[in-house]
Amino acid sequence: MNQYKNIKAMNKLIFLAILPMIITACGGSNENKEKSGVASLSVNSAMVEVSEVVGVGKVEPEKEIISLAAATGGMVMEIYRNDGDSIKKDEPLVRLDDELEQIRVSQLKSQYNSQKSQEEIDVLNLRETEAKLANKKKLLESVRILALKGAETMQTLDDLETEVTTLSLTVEKDRAAVKLSGSRLRELAEQVRYAEAEASKKILRSPYDGLLLEMLIEKGSAVNQFESYAEVAPSGPMTVRTEVDELFAGRLSLGLDAEIRFVGSDSVVARGKVIFLSPYLKKKSLFSQRANEQEDRLVREVRIKLEGVNGLILNSKVESVIKLKNSPL
Repeated sequence: MNQYKNIKAMNKLIFLAILPMIITACGGSNENKEKSGVASLSVNSAMVEVSEVVGVGKVEPEKEIISLAAATGGMVMEIYRNDGDSIKKDEPLVRLDDELEQIRVSQLKSQYNSQKSQEEIDVLNLRETEAKLANKKKLLESVRILALKGAETMQTLDDLETEVTTLSLTVEKDRAAVKLSGSRLRELAEQVRYAEAEASKKILRSPYDGLLLEMLIEKGSAVNQFESYAEVAPSGPMTVRTEVDELFAGRLSLGLDAEIRFVGSDSVVARGKVIFLSPYLKKKSLFSQRANEQEDRLVREVRIKLEGVNGLILNSKVESVIKLKNSPL
């Protein structure tokens, strides 16, 4: 009887010892099931279809906003156009102080005209000498015939031959003078063109048809060479340049439809199509807070060409809603 009680007590101790292990095993099974459910949910979430991608961008002309730079420096004497004016290609926008350049052009033109007159004189001298030479040659032939017949002295023949030789040399000299005058004239013509080109740089012109956004200088101020003096929007369709997160970069393609909205609004203010996709991913650049801001994700630049008439203002911050083709991410 005592032996039976001892065995029963021992079994009870063994059961109490393995009970925690059984509970732990059951709990582990439930935890595994829970993890399995989370993994399944994550997989299902990854298979959700994405129909559109939203990116923040800004409104720009198709050729982007151009900063015009001065080809030369100087004092601003005249400003011909104001902010918001429509401008034409090669239209003067600003005139810098060009007094010295104009004086130089005037001097060279005067020298050119004088040299042109000298060339004309040299040409006339050559013609005169050629005419005298031709006449003396005819006379020489007549005297030679007469001398052979004894009707003219040999001295007269020798004198005429000397005159013909001298005139021939004079003709060569006059021809060289004409050639030199022509060369000098061409040289002065090049100098005039160079001086006119230098003077023309003092007139700052628009290289595009478009809209003058901002004149960065004032009358009386100084402009340095290659300094920006105006912001211009070239004529052409308006576009929106936006950036799309790298997660969706591979889903984009040319020709996708896009809707443009103001940031924080659901109202569509313009529509367009994707006309450009950057061939590589880069760091965010639009509306970044600081130049050295750290970014973990890369973006793909997208340009959307707007359709129809819209009231958007250049450089406006907008949202671009790009409609994707329905397919799993």
